[in-house]
This record gives sequence, C-alpha cells and structure tokens, in this order.
Amino acid sequence: MLISNVPAIDSSVSISDIRDFIAPQSLNFLDQVRTTMLEPYPRKIPPTYTATNIATLCGIDKKRMPYLGTKLGLPSGTQTGAGRAKVFTLEETITWIKATSNRVQRPEGVRGRVVAFANYKGGVAKTSSSIAVAQRLTLQGRKVLFIDCDPQGSATQLCGYAPDAEIGYDDTLLPLVYGEQTTLHYALHDTYWTNLHLIPSCNAVQDAEFGIPSHIMSNSRFEFWDILNKGLQPLLADYDVVVIDTPPALSYITTNVLMAADAIIMPLPPEALDFASSTQFWQMFAEIASRLPKVMESKRYDFISIFMTKVRATDASKGVQGWIRKAYGDLVFPLHVPDSKVQAAALGALSTVYDQRRLDVDVDGDKPRMSGEQYDRLREPHDALAEFIDDHFSRIWTKETVE
Repeated sequence: MLISNVPAIDSSVSISDIRDFIAPQSLNFLDQVRTTMLEPYPRKIPPTYTATNIATLCGIDKKRMPYLGTKLGLPSGTQTGAGRAKVFTLEETITWIKATSNRVQRPEGVRGRVVAFANYKGGVAKTSSSIAVAQRLTLQGRKVLFIDCDPQGSATQLCGYAPDAEIGYDDTLLPLVYGEQTTLHYALHDTYWTNLHLIPSCNAVQDAEFGIPSHIMSNSRFEFWDILNKGLQPLLADYDVVVIDTPPALSYITTNVLMAADAIIMPLPPEALDFASSTQFWQMFAEIASRLPKVMESKRYDFISIFMTKVRATDASKGVQGWIRKAYGDLVFPLHVPDSKVQAAALGALSTVYDQRRLDVDVDGDKPRMSGEQYDRLREPHDALAEFIDDHFSRIWTKETVE
C-alpha cells in the first residue's frame, strides 16, 4: 500500500533541541526521581548499626562491649523502643572501630596511598565497586578521599550530590586542569558517610579532554600526564587512602589517574567482549606510558588486581572466567561479585551495598534491605577487596617507617 499522501514526519534533532528541550527535560525528571529516592532532599542518610554489627566489624566478643565501652569511653548507642536493640550511628560505629582496632596505623609523615579503579569499557561495575570499597575502608578505621573523574558523575550521585544541578566547574578537577589552582584542596566536599570525603564530577569535566591538549599546543614540554598527581600530593598527608573512579575511556583524564595511582584495580565481568577489551586496555596504556619521559624507568605500582564482577552461573561465563585466570594469573582476585538483580535495583535507588541492611538485622525500616544470603554474597567480595588493599598499604607504611 502506497502512503505517499501521508505527510512526512520530521524526526531530525538539532543541537539546539538537545540543549533547550531534551537536556532540561531529562534533568528535571532526574530531580523528581532524586526527590523521591533521597530523603531529605538532596542528602542521603547513612545506615545505623546494631551491637552485633559493631562486634563483627571490630572483631570482638559482643559480651565484652559493655566493659570496653566503659573503659574506653565509647558510645553506648540509642534505645529505639521497648524491647528493641540499641542502634549506633555510622560515626559512633567508626569510633568503636578505631578505638578497638589493632590495624597498622599510618605513621606521621608517611603519605596516604592512591588506588585507581580503571577499565575503559563501561558497564563493568567500576563505580559501584570503587564506592563500596571506599566505604568499607572507612569501616576499617581509615580516612578516605574519593575522586570522581568520570564526567557522568555516577559516583558523585552515590555520594549524595546531584551532578550539574549541585556540582559545577569550581567543584571539580577543572580549575586544577586549567591551572587556576595548584592543589585539590578547593574541591573537597563532605559526604553523608563519616570519614569519606569527595571530589565530585559533572558533565563539565569532559572539558578536560580539550583543556589538556590546549596546554600541550602552547607548551610542548608540558607534563600533561602529571596534572592530577601534582594537585593530589599535598592532600596525601590528610588521608589514608584515596580511591579514584575513572571514565570508561583511556583518555587524558584516565592517563592522569593511572600516573597518580599507587595501585590499579580493574573490575572485569567474565564476558568475551569485556575480556577482549581488557587486554586492549593494558596494551594501549603501556604504549602511551612508554612515550612519557622517565615513566618507564620510574613508575611502579604497589599492586594490580583483576576483580571479576557481574559473574553469572552459566557455562559461557565459566569459560571466560578460565580465560581471565589464564591470561592474568595471580593478578586475579580470588573472590568475585555475582550478577544480581537486587544489586541493580539498589543502584537504581542510588544505594550502595553498605547503605543497605540485611533483613534479619535491619533496625531502621525505611532502608533498602536484602535477605541475609543476598547481602552476604554482595558484601563479602567487597569486604575482602578492601582488606586486600588495606593489607598492602599497611605493609608499605610499615616498610617506609622502618626505612
């Protein structure tokens, strides 16, 4: 049937249409979603903990808590109702952890260490893994700085800020990139999570991919790969660990992150295309780094680890897991994060695994919750990865103190 008499519909879209209609309409709806998800708007609320939780985190017998609380002057928690367990705020919980921990403490004069989560393919759970590990490190008594270098700002969202709506040029890496600032102190933001500070991101951060080449064009000797490192170094006396989330590209920003990092974690789903992409990442990074003056001779990482994420119980997935282990050997972290619809739903609610509570220990009913098994399966690999990172950095702090 001919439809030549039907008027043609113009489906074309101009840049002006995107700027004036699509962008503001979508951002407006996101604001509505955030109003629903984040109460009170626009801030997230940290979880609370029971005495059982604290005893587990501190590695102590719950029966000793009254004695230790009195002896060390520690918080006693808040009674939430007749016959109900006491609850402790996140800040009170971290106070308990720091007071009872036998972990190696970073000595005065020894700098904090930097770990980058990198993979130039999107959708590999890079952001969720990096935020979860940062939160867990605070639950090990560490003071942590999280730097969001991804223009999408997903990590910034998970930290309770709305990119673009609340975060602008002056809040991000850009003043450092453009030479208006010499350190990153200006960009530090508090978050809802005790002992976790944030340098946020928003769409404007993409401008760095144009700003850095302009520096190179005006000065051929400009060390474009060392911008972040120089701006970050003065902050390392104030933080035990800096965790950095990178954009899904081997860009100028990612190159800066990898040059500033002491360690690299690559989140990697066991899918054929993701595996192939990971091998290209290392090849391209090595080629770029080999062209940078003195980098090949001087740059060493404390460790590199391949962290399998979104692991499914299928034959194809198991096959690719075998490829990953053969290709990367001892670099592959022994635990993996399972593919989980529950985790996906939590991220849809702008919630991390540590924001959530198990059904059997929940004491603040408005929090997202999982069954005990679901919660443990998602939490345990992140617990272990944070422990792995902390152990490595603790050994380095001890070594530097001796030397």
